[in-house]
Amino acid sequence: MLRKKIILLISLSVISLLFQSNKSYSQIDSSAVMILDRMSNMIAGMESVSFKMNIEQDKQSKGAGLIKHGSEATVFMRGPDKLLVDVRGDDGQKDYLYNGKTFTYYSISSNQYATIDAPATNIQTIDMLHNDYGLDFPASDFFYPNFVNDLLANSKNLIFLGLTKVNDKQCFHIAGSASDNTMTYQFWIADDAYFLPVKMVIVYADKPGNPQYQGSMYDWEINPALPDAMFEFNVPPGAKQIKLKKNNN
Repeated sequence: MLRKKIILLISLSVISLLFQSNKSYSQIDSSAVMILDRMSNMIAGMESVSFKMNIEQDKQSKGAGLIKHGSEATVFMRGPDKLLVDVRGDDGQKDYLYNGKTFTYYSISSNQYATIDAPATNIQTIDMLHNDYGLDFPASDFFYPNFVNDLLANSKNLIFLGLTKVNDKQCFHIAGSASDNTMTYQFWIADDAYFLPVKMVIVYADKPGNPQYQGSMYDWEINPALPDAMFEFNVPPGAKQIKLKKNNN
């Protein structure tokens, strides 16, 4: 019944847009906003969560242009101040652990680690690591409380494209572009009771070759039991301590 009501609201919204003149046409589709709001509210209500994400991203090489790199991330998050991310990809296996007080980067491939003091919440720590060290976390944008408002404030259009399937799962397909023309983006949100993200694609229009970032999310678990010990780092035998390199400001 819930799904039928949502589809009806979407249909009415699209019909209303069709009867508007070109002069009054809005670049922000209310159906897309409603879907993203449902997704954001669902994520905000979680006490804990885990999911996996397959990532493909283009990186510029010295002699061969854009090279596509792949990795798989497993993410565990609990409350406002616990985070564990395990990443396995072309450049080895890495763990990122945050326990509410410190953040630790550990390269399993090289048996090296670095620990730094961290802010009081997951979001503040993610921001700090991005701004100071250039570290980004899989699908972190979806977990920001103001995700939808920030997206609207920085987009010149946001469109609901209809229903489509991703890996046999029916999804709402949404697309948009940044107001400063630096990127375009697409989201696929599950058409079910949970409205969780299934796939995202970002195209960086302001960079040579228009590199892409693509992430597919799956194996979502809502409110799993995640003990404190998961987020604590124990120094492995023979591990070498290093320093995280800060961005050049």
